[in-house]
Amino acid sequence: MKAYIYMVFAAICLAMVGVLVKLIGTAVPVMSLGFLRMFVAFIFLLLITPVANKGFMKVNPKKIPKFMGIGIIYAISMILFIVANLETTVQNAILLNSIYPFFVLFFAYFLLKEKITKTKAITLAIALTGIVIINPLNASTNIFGNLLALLGAVFYAILITEMRSVDKDHCPGSIVWFVFFGSLTLLPFAVIYGFGNWISVWPYILILGVVSTGLAYMLYNLALEDMDAENASIIAMIITPVVSICLAFFIIVEEINLNSIIGGLLLLIAGVYLETHSKQVKQEENFKIKVEEITEDAKHKNPDKLGEVIKK
Repeated sequence: MKAYIYMVFAAICLAMVGVLVKLIGTAVPVMSLGFLRMFVAFIFLLLITPVANKGFMKVNPKKIPKFMGIGIIYAISMILFIVANLETTVQNAILLNSIYPFFVLFFAYFLLKEKITKTKAITLAIALTGIVIINPLNASTNIFGNLLALLGAVFYAILITEMRSVDKDHCPGSIVWFVFFGSLTLLPFAVIYGFGNWISVWPYILILGVVSTGLAYMLYNLALEDMDAENASIIAMIITPVVSICLAFFIIVEEINLNSIIGGLLLLIAGVYLETHSKQVKQEENFKIKVEEITEDAKHKNPDKLGEVIKK
């Protein structure tokens, strides 16, 4: 139960990003805002992580290049999402960004050799229907911001795939390294563009870095200690868009677009079903592996009873 509470709060923290970006507006240059968000999150995680993972500073040197690569991809994904929120509505940005699980299908197929099943293909078709309804390519509805949200989903999918390949255990210490290298990636841009009038919006920047980035990932990792990654994704896909749209409606009085809501619901339904299917496939694969291990063990220890073991 505790894991689900952690995940719900993590999803709520992530849902605040769009509104916070809107409140900060153009007071801080985009690249500098991305750096500040990551740097504040890095400092927060650097102080908190030793409690959960004392040896997080010790890392296999062979993983450093991978961590650097993930940090760069994370920085790109974050900047794209920030700009998307500035150029389009919060609801469009979060809903279009939520299509990332379907891009993960393709990247996982090529990079992790995961199969694309019939069910996954069907959910992809449903998701594409949702995108058509949202109609991100309609020039009258902030086409530039919508396209950036979709591009951000692509980079976020690459990020998730790479993180799965490097850090299968979702170690809290790894997140610190990802954020650290992301900060280094954006530091030169922050020096070039400056920090604008950051003093006037510093509370929002602090919340963005500490709550919507550092705390969100810390809670996410705490949840994953006792929860499947698929269940965590389902909770995030349901709660984050809903809370984000509600916050935009009540705090910045953003008008709700019916097409976005209908298309977004299709995206969420397809995404939740996809994650549920992925969990089922993983359970079946684990069961087959277990049966093969038991059968192999019985073959060597007691061949005469092999038939009985297989029946069981």
